Amino acid sequence: METTRRGEDPGTGAREGRRVGLRLYGRCEVVLTGPDAFVDAAVRYLWPQARPIPAHDGLPQVQLVLGRIAPGLMAGASRRRVTLYASPDGHVPDYNEGVEYTGVHGVDRIVLNPHTGSRILMAGHRVRVVNPEFEAGKRDALRVVKQLVTTAFEASGIVTVHASAFALGGEAVAVAGPAGAGKTSTVLAAVAAGARMVANDKLYARTDADGTRVLGWTDPIRVIDAPGRPKRSATLAAYFAGDADRVVVDPLPLTTAVLARVGTGAVPVRCEELDPAEGLPFLRREVLPPRLRWLGTEPSPASDPVPPTADRFLRLTYCYRDAARAMELLMGRLRS
Repeated sequence: METTRRGEDPGTGAREGRRVGLRLYGRCEVVLTGPDAFVDAAVRYLWPQARPIPAHDGLPQVQLVLGRIAPGLMAGASRRRVTLYASPDGHVPDYNEGVEYTGVHGVDRIVLNPHTGSRILMAGHRVRVVNPEFEAGKRDALRVVKQLVTTAFEASGIVTVHASAFALGGEAVAVAGPAGAGKTSTVLAAVAAGARMVANDKLYARTDADGTRVLGWTDPIRVIDAPGRPKRSATLAAYFAGDADRVVVDPLPLTTAVLARVGTGAVPVRCEELDPAEGLPFLRREVLPPRLRWLGTEPSPASDPVPPTADRFLRLTYCYRDAARAMELLMGRLRS
C-alpha cells in the first residue's frame, strides 16, 4: 500500500506521520494521516471496502494527532452545544452531544467531544482529531470517516438501515430486529452454514423501480462466545482472517427480510412466512434518519429517498443453542 510521510502539524506541534489514500465502497475517497498504529488500525477496520489510491491534497483528509491543541487557541471563540449523532436507541452515549467553537483563528470550527476529550478541528476538507489518548482519538477519527461515507451516500438517495445481512446465491437476505434480537448471531450462523457476510449491523440501501440493492458497512462484529458471557469485539478482517471471499463487497439485490427473535430460553425453532403487508413495516422501521451535518462540509441529503423493500418476509424464532437447526430451516425456506 502506497504511503507517504509528512512533517510537523503547525496547529499542534505534533508530527503528521503517515498518509494513505483510500477509496471506500468504490466511490468515496479519503486520505488518512497519523501514527502508523492508527493508519494500520483504520485499514483493518475498513476492510474489505478499502482500496489504496494515491494520496493527494485535493481529497478529504482525516488526521489523528496524538497531543493537545495549542494553548489559548479557543480563547474568545463563540461556543454552542451541538448534537453530533442522533442515535435512535441512545446506544452511542459518548458521541451524541458536543460543543462547537467558531471564530477560531486558522480553522472553520472546532468541535469538542466532552466524553472522549477529542478536539475535532475542521478547515475546508481537512479534519484533525486531536487527543492525547490513542484509543479515544482513533475512535473519533473513524467516526469522522463514517460520517463522510454515510453523508455521501445519503446525498445520492441511499438510506442507512439498522440491519444485518448475508448473501446466498447472489442475493442479499437482511436480518432485522431491535437491539439484542440476535441479528449478528443469525448472520454468523448463516455464514457458518455456507452463506457470505454482507453486514452485521448497518446496510446502505438504494431503491428504485427494480427493487432494493444493499451494501454493508464494515462495523466490527460483537461476538457472544456463550450465552450469558459479555460480548467481545472483532473487526471483519480479524474475524475472517483476511479472507475476502467470505465477505461481499459489491451491491446485491435484497430479496428477503428476516425478523429475528433469538433467545436463551427453550423455545421451538420456527421459520414462518409473513405477509408483505406485515413484514414491510418492520423493515422500514429500521431506516435511520439522515446523519446530522456537523462537519460543515457534508453534502445535503437527497430529498424523499425511496425506502427499502423486499420480495419476501420471514419470521425466525430460535434459541441460541439451536442455531444450527434454525439455519437448516431458514436455508430450506430460502432455497424453496
